[in-house]
Formats: sequence, structure tokens, C-alpha cells
Amino acid sequence: MVKLSVSRVAKLLGISRFEIQHQINSGKLHTHEGYVTTDSIRLAYPNSSLNSEQDDRINKIQKIKDDSNYRNGVNNSIHTENESALISVIASLKTKLYTQESKNKHYDMVFKQLYEHIELLNKCCHSQDKERLHEIQRWMEQQAH
Repeated sequence: MVKLSVSRVAKLLGISRFEIQHQINSGKLHTHEGYVTTDSIRLAYPNSSLNSEQDDRINKIQKIKDDSNYRNGVNNSIHTENESALISVIASLKTKLYTQESKNKHYDMVFKQLYEHIELLNKCCHSQDKERLHEIQRWMEQQAH
């Protein structure tokens, strides 16, 4: 269905916009989404010939509009799918991050407790074992940085 503005219809029929508007109000011409259709013009003005060359141009323009609307719809659909995929990836990454943060907290706690146990061992061990404990403590301090 080809839709034309009131101004375009008036120009094609060689009458005023006021006359077109009057015919729309009286029901002689029908509109669709604020535009007059070529089918309505042919019904209301059977003796008037819409120039076939002009019809071709009108049809071509309408096809371009329809194609554009279709592509826009496809693009919106792709955008929505991409957005959903990204949301899913983000949710998965948040879960993995939370899991890793929990593990890190656990390892920090274990590391601190190990350090405390080495301190206790250092206080009550023989002097020959103290050097080995000091090496372990230095290694742990290096790992903490």
C-alpha cells in the first residue's frame, strides 16, 4: 500500500490541500496513519489517471521506506539478542569473580594462620630449627608482597 501526504495528493490531482482535507473529512478519501493511500485516490477519483511514471517513483520510494523499516527491525532484534548475551556473560563473570574473591579470602586466612603457627614454633623449637623457620617466614613475607 502506497501512502502519500495530503500535499502530494493535492499536487497529483491538481486540487487544493483544503479540498483534499474536506474529502478526507467527508469520507470520500481514506487515510492510513495520517497519509492518503493511492488505492483510496483511485476509488475516489476513478477518472483521474495517476501518472504511471509517477506511480513507479511512488512505489520505489515506498519500497525504500519499507526496506528501511525492515532493516531497522532486524537491527533492533540483533541489538536485543546481543544485549541479552552480554547480560548473560556479565552475570557469569560476576559469579566467577565472587568465587575467586571467596577463595582469596580463604587463602589469606590460611596464610595468616600458618604465619602465626610458625611464630609459635619459633618460640618453642631448638636453635638448629630456628634458621629453617626464619627462611620460611622470609619466603612467606616475600609472597605477601
